[in-house]
This record gives sequence, C-alpha cells and structure tokens, in this order.
Amino acid sequence: MPEQRTQATPAIAASPAYLTLAQLGRRDTRLALSAADCRTLEPLAASWFARGVDADYLTQALTAGLPAQVGSPVGLVRRRLTDKLPPLVASSPTPTTTATPKRRLLAECTECGRPGAPEALPDGLCRACRTTPPEVPTTPPAKRDVHALVGQLRDLTRLP
Repeated sequence: MPEQRTQATPAIAASPAYLTLAQLGRRDTRLALSAADCRTLEPLAASWFARGVDADYLTQALTAGLPAQVGSPVGLVRRRLTDKLPPLVASSPTPTTTATPKRRLLAECTECGRPGAPEALPDGLCRACRTTPPEVPTTPPAKRDVHALVGQLRDLTRLP
C-alpha cells in the first residue's frame, strides 16, 4: 500500500464575516456559498460588522424575502450586501443644536384665574385660594320658581 500523505491546511482563524457567510447555506439552502465565494464576499460583510451589526442581524438581512428560486447565490448575496448596507452610527450620541425646547404647560386657578404650573395648582386651586376659607353666604339663596323655568325652556324648544 502506498503511503498517503495528507497535507493539513493551516487552520486560519476565520473572521465573523466569513463565518456568517459560510453559515448562510445551512440557514437557507438557496444561499449555499462556496469557500471561494465566502472569501470574495468577506470584505463586504466585514463592512456590515464595522457598522455595529451582529451575525444574526446580517443573516436575517440576507435571508429575508428570498425569491422561490435563486439562480446565483453569490450574485444575490453580493447585491444584498451592497444595497442593504446599514448607515454608520456614531458610537456616542452627538448633541443636537437644533433641539426644540420643552414646552411648559400652564394652568389657571379655577377660582381666581391666576396662571401657574399644573403641579402648583392641586385640585385646580392656587395657594391663596386654597388657604382662604370659602365664603359662607349670609342670606339664603333666592327661591326660584321651578315651574316657570321649565315653562320657559319648553317655549325655547318649540319651533316657530
């Protein structure tokens, strides 16, 4: 028996971009890529990772809404890597100078009409109206003729 020599290929640590592309065929067989295809598309996928995208997000973006048949998986993946590239997001939020100031609401006291912040008017009354005891009428209210009032209301509702 002739001695077989197997050349062990040096194990190169694959990048997350390469590994994600290699796993696409296992996620959906329509996107099965060869090792050469993965090496070719790796820089495009790496630009996604540089923009803060993780492997799950990239896989979802590449496999979502696939057509029933894919003629060229490498062409479709290349196109999606290019067309769906997410925008760059700043690592720290920059303060916006055009921020609109918060609008403060004002309310009025229900007794005297004095304006104030809603939290300063519990139960709708300002401090002065809350601390002033309510006036007690000294004379009883005038008695009204209820029958006359109802008659007037009836007259108002009749059509001319």
